Amino acid sequence: MNGQPDSIESRLTRDLTTILAGSSVQFADIAAGTAAGRSLHVEYSATEMGAAGTQTDSSRRYLIASITKPIVGMLAVQLASAGRLSLNEPVREFVEGFNRGPLRAITFRHMLTHTSGLPDMLLNNNELRARHASLAEFVSETARVTPEFPAGTGCRYSSMGFAVLADVIAKITQTPLPELLQQDLFGPLRMQDSWLGIPSGKFEELEPTLVPCELPIWQQQAPDWNWNSRYWRGLGAPWGGMTSTANDLGHLAVCMLNQGTSPDHQTIIHPLVISSSTQNQTCHMSGLTESDRLHRPWGLGWRFNWPDHATCFSDFVSSETYGHWGATGTLMWIDPKTQIWCVILTNQPYEASQTVIQRLSNRIASEVRAKTPEPPSN
Repeated sequence: MNGQPDSIESRLTRDLTTILAGSSVQFADIAAGTAAGRSLHVEYSATEMGAAGTQTDSSRRYLIASITKPIVGMLAVQLASAGRLSLNEPVREFVEGFNRGPLRAITFRHMLTHTSGLPDMLLNNNELRARHASLAEFVSETARVTPEFPAGTGCRYSSMGFAVLADVIAKITQTPLPELLQQDLFGPLRMQDSWLGIPSGKFEELEPTLVPCELPIWQQQAPDWNWNSRYWRGLGAPWGGMTSTANDLGHLAVCMLNQGTSPDHQTIIHPLVISSSTQNQTCHMSGLTESDRLHRPWGLGWRFNWPDHATCFSDFVSSETYGHWGATGTLMWIDPKTQIWCVILTNQPYEASQTVIQRLSNRIASEVRAKTPEPPSN
């Protein structure tokens, strides 16, 4: 013992490790920081004996599930800023089968705000995965459904809305979505451990670094198409198929807090894309209930923190905070008011890891926020 007090970072790391050690989470990677960059990085592994340890230099890559959605969504908003589409434009001109009945009224804005009425998962979702369906088949099947409600009159979480959205983005740009993300986002931000679908030629090389997900009951008898299968890891589902690391997502968070600029001062994301994507876009939808408009707000792809809801990001972030959960046990949030961000990636399904993640998030938010000066008020 040298008699020196623990540093804030070492105390925080110890506290986070203690929270994880008291849980059943086997793997977790955490990064957090401010607009200036990363100030915390913890990599956790539970041992067979139940003890815990942290690592500082590994290349573990996680299936981040629905955190994929707002990242894909920003590509659509970027196209709108370039004049290549309008958010209130119906998608029927781009997608075969949408020129009928209640599908005709669905717009890009509806899909980005989960107000389209399209389902979260298709009724034949498992059958499609079991036969290794392509993304085009998911879109084709979505075009056959009857929406749960007329577009703009309800708010229900919709993964298939993002399947359709991604299909249209690829058609407008004439570029496959994984390639577009590498070109416009991952490459410029040096997110070298991120892919929308593991490239087939790199799967064997990367497989040892892919953290295996604990599987929910409905996937445990499906080794050929579950979250850990080569099919799902390579499909690149725009609603949940991105592989990444806490550090890479931290690069994105820092970029967004710096008005879309990279560390070398290049504009990667237009500032208006960020501001529009992270404003309450449902508050003006007159067809929604007051609760959905004001207390369960969505941006464009990004969700706001809902303090009184079971899925709140943290009890200690501002009302301006936006982010997203992932079903594989992941969370990312960015607080533009306090200029702090947090990424927590685990391999335990959300239903089991949610409370632990929220406790981690609370500890990080309170510590980082306490030592971050409040930005001056206007």
